[in-house]
Amino acid sequence: MKKGSSFAALAAALVALSAAAYDFQVELKGEVGEEEAVAAPISPFLYRAASRKPDALAAELRVLDGALKAVPYAIRPSTVRVVSEREEWRRLAVVSATETNGELVVEAEWPEGESAPQRLKSLKVATPLADFEERVVVFADDVQLAEGTICDRRKFADVRSDVVPLNAQFRRRLKVVFSTPVAEVASRDYERTVSEGEKPGTATRRVFSERAFRIDALSVSFPSEAVSYESAPPMEWKVGVQPRFDAKEEKTVFEFDAAYMPIMAISLDVKSRNFSRWVRILKRANGGWREFKYGRIGSIDLPDQKVRNLSVLLDGEVREGILRVEVDDMDDPLEYGYEPIKLLIKPYDAIFIAKGGEKYSLAIERGAKRPRYDSQVLDYLMKTRTLKRLAYASPVDGLGDLAPAEISVAAKVNPVAIASAAAFIALLALSIFLFRSHG
Repeated sequence: MKKGSSFAALAAALVALSAAAYDFQVELKGEVGEEEAVAAPISPFLYRAASRKPDALAAELRVLDGALKAVPYAIRPSTVRVVSEREEWRRLAVVSATETNGELVVEAEWPEGESAPQRLKSLKVATPLADFEERVVVFADDVQLAEGTICDRRKFADVRSDVVPLNAQFRRRLKVVFSTPVAEVASRDYERTVSEGEKPGTATRRVFSERAFRIDALSVSFPSEAVSYESAPPMEWKVGVQPRFDAKEEKTVFEFDAAYMPIMAISLDVKSRNFSRWVRILKRANGGWREFKYGRIGSIDLPDQKVRNLSVLLDGEVREGILRVEVDDMDDPLEYGYEPIKLLIKPYDAIFIAKGGEKYSLAIERGAKRPRYDSQVLDYLMKTRTLKRLAYASPVDGLGDLAPAEISVAAKVNPVAIASAAAFIALLALSIFLFRSHG
């Protein structure tokens, strides 16, 4: 019986070992229709599951396929695709210019071969003239689209306007009508006598004559999308560490495990009002603590003024195992929240080539050497912008805040290892049964 008990204990140990094949594992979700480059977010949980050594995550992180086989990957900062609207201009081709009843009528067309936008935003008139004012009316297919005024008053002030808002559906051909000038300087056959001086009869005659309005070009603008890729917003990680007040030094001290996460800023959750305190950030060095950043936090909550700043920005990324935060509380300690320290962490992605229909997961495995891409594939991944983003599979409560919101964590065991252990237990039970049956 002792031998059977030993076999059972061994089998139980094998099961436990198989279930803990990886220190931490998280499933990824997201359909991959065909082979393509994908990005999976590296959450703070993965940093904390890795061994407490510099660059441990890069060495111990694994990307696993459906058969739990490690595949190559690379790590790069997370980016987000930002789409903004910009205004583009196209010069129209002038078809004709005629003068009718004192009006200049110009017909112009959209450039041949240019793709047509959905809307036109503005019309711009390029003219070499100065000191003028012109009424402009824009037509398309005998339908008035817009009207406005262009002018140049730089004789008196730095004022010049050469754009007329259109805000109309796209038209390939436009007719632009410039009305009779209304500026005095361009009025037809205008004469005026101005009396000057103190002596009677002293006068100056000023003659104003018409000046033909000339255009050099007509251009139209239209809205278009501008796509850029910017750094993703930082993730937040709250630390539930207990403050310790040092009455002798008159300061409150927080020490916490930073797990070599790429920390960009440290914020404190302070419940007190109307205060200002110096804060120092320290890291371990030569068996003690060395200050590497300091700043001031404060809060003003008065009827006419409300200002609150509780964060200390770090210089780039700080990756340390243990950090220490000291607040100069003097003899008046502040009141802190339940999770007094909040870390802003720079987000990174694990990027890799995924196969269509395959399921993937991220895991922490210590000791084994991870596979790597050849330099050509690595260069391709680093330069690729249109990566399909995968998320974590299912939420688990009580694990804190993650960004973006759809990221969540689910623990997973190794099914192959568990099946092997189950088969071993079944054979062991059969052996014990045969042994007891036959003595």
